[in-house]
Amino acid sequence: MQLRPNKPVLFLLAVALILTVSLSIMAQEKAYIVGSSWYGHAPAWVAIEEGYFAEIGFDVEYKFVASSTDRLMAVSSGSALFASLGEMAMITPMAMGNKNFYWVGSQDIAPGFEGVVAQEWIKSIADLKGKKVAVQAASSTDLTLHLLAKEYGLNSYRDINLINISYSEMYTAFANKNIDAAVVWEPTFSQLQELPGAHVLGKDTDTEIYRQFASMTSPDVLIINRRYADRNPDKAKAFIRAYFKGVEFVRDNPDEAARIIEKYVGQDLEQIAQGLKGFIWLDAQDQAKVLSPNGLFGQIEYVIDFLKETGRITRKPNYHEWVRPDLLP
Repeated sequence: MQLRPNKPVLFLLAVALILTVSLSIMAQEKAYIVGSSWYGHAPAWVAIEEGYFAEIGFDVEYKFVASSTDRLMAVSSGSALFASLGEMAMITPMAMGNKNFYWVGSQDIAPGFEGVVAQEWIKSIADLKGKKVAVQAASSTDLTLHLLAKEYGLNSYRDINLINISYSEMYTAFANKNIDAAVVWEPTFSQLQELPGAHVLGKDTDTEIYRQFASMTSPDVLIINRRYADRNPDKAKAFIRAYFKGVEFVRDNPDEAARIIEKYVGQDLEQIAQGLKGFIWLDAQDQAKVLSPNGLFGQIEYVIDFLKETGRITRKPNYHEWVRPDLLP
């Protein structure tokens, strides 16, 4: 004879299951990742949507913060746990002694996705002398423009009228012809090119940095709040491991990744898929090389020298003091 639990027992089992699920949800730790609409943030979006963070007990929310400098300050202050940002925005706080974050790698290589888009009346980089050019201060665009101008005998800080605005404001400024050119990354880089008369004068692949290091002028870097990582090293490692699962997903499943990206940036799927083709994704196993003299160390030393020579920083930081490869999976 088969025994069947009576209704009170079934009710108690249901209550126990509900309580277990509720306690599991309550136990999840809230965390914020900050970034922009750049495709390089796709691993974070994927890790959120695919539940990789939830699997390890994190309730992660993505916050759009346009400026790399603001993202670094969010992680430094503890209002965000993790971020991807341009390398240049990391160096200046290092030089100022900000020890509130760790550098834990880079998720992609994507040269050729950033450059100078000019109005119809600007024919070459040389024509930018005295003209209004939009850049986002302390970002890769600052360095890209300077290196491109140098190829034509110009000093961008002395010879060009630099307009410091966020990348998110450049489309409107360009469309209204309030600026003569803009230096920006994707997706705004492509969006500007669709405007009447707009054309590309040069890309980061036309610079000395690319010729020497086959790198963007200011590669994406990954940072985590130092205080949290020091106090919770196992949780920090798990978080970073989940993030790199997102990297692997984007690399191995570009079509599915494009649909997730569409949700965050609202672009056409075909445009996203085309853009993703130019990315080389760096997974957890790649990070040993990334954080080495054969990886980004040589490139960051070049950028540090540039910032010191141009007066952007007063001292060269020992960036090794911020590197934490032991937090990587």
